Amino acid sequence: MSATLTPRKLPTQARAKARIQRVLDATQAILNRDGPAALTTPAIAAESGVSVGSIYQYFPNKEAIVLALYEARLAEIRGEAASAQDDGETDWRVFFRRWIGQIKAREETVGYGLSMSAAFEHFPLLADVEPMHAQALADGVVAQLKRFGSTWPDEALFDLAIYAYYLDSVTWRYWTVAQARLPQGVERLIETVIALLAPALEGGAPPPPPYAPRRAFSRS
Repeated sequence: MSATLTPRKLPTQARAKARIQRVLDATQAILNRDGPAALTTPAIAAESGVSVGSIYQYFPNKEAIVLALYEARLAEIRGEAASAQDDGETDWRVFFRRWIGQIKAREETVGYGLSMSAAFEHFPLLADVEPMHAQALADGVVAQLKRFGSTWPDEALFDLAIYAYYLDSVTWRYWTVAQARLPQGVERLIETVIALLAPALEGGAPPPPPYAPRRAFSRS
């Protein structure tokens, strides 16, 4: 992770942990209410009741606060995806319908919302966070496609999986326009992804290369 996003220190005492939680809660409130353009360190300080100086003791910038707010939630979503990767289901359509539905439900449970998507797009320092998440979930899709017997080469499967992941951005755009997480968005996403994956699992030929490449992310 870039040094510009690394917390300066981690709270160890209960009082400090509570202070940091107020900062994170205030950040979420501002993003939900006013959007990422309104997020500044003074605004977070005013919302949380924690001084700007105290915030800077822990975080180098507002982007680091946003990352701290969301990285645990992204990890929970990936954990949900991993937990169902071998549930014994033998019908790939049933599996993927259930799996995608569970991931989308987990997103809502942990607070991965429209404000989070907007924040990642707004702050350049966070530009790699969502693609890293996307690649991790795409790898999970590849593993499932292989488990259900796809004979496509790994590069073609990853290309398919990353495309399937970014179909989800259409759902988020739809929800942004609707200003609500309408359930038909998930239903349409699931059916579209099922149709996309079908050739890889039902004897279709893979498209010829080139394919979307894997990206190398720095975590230094």
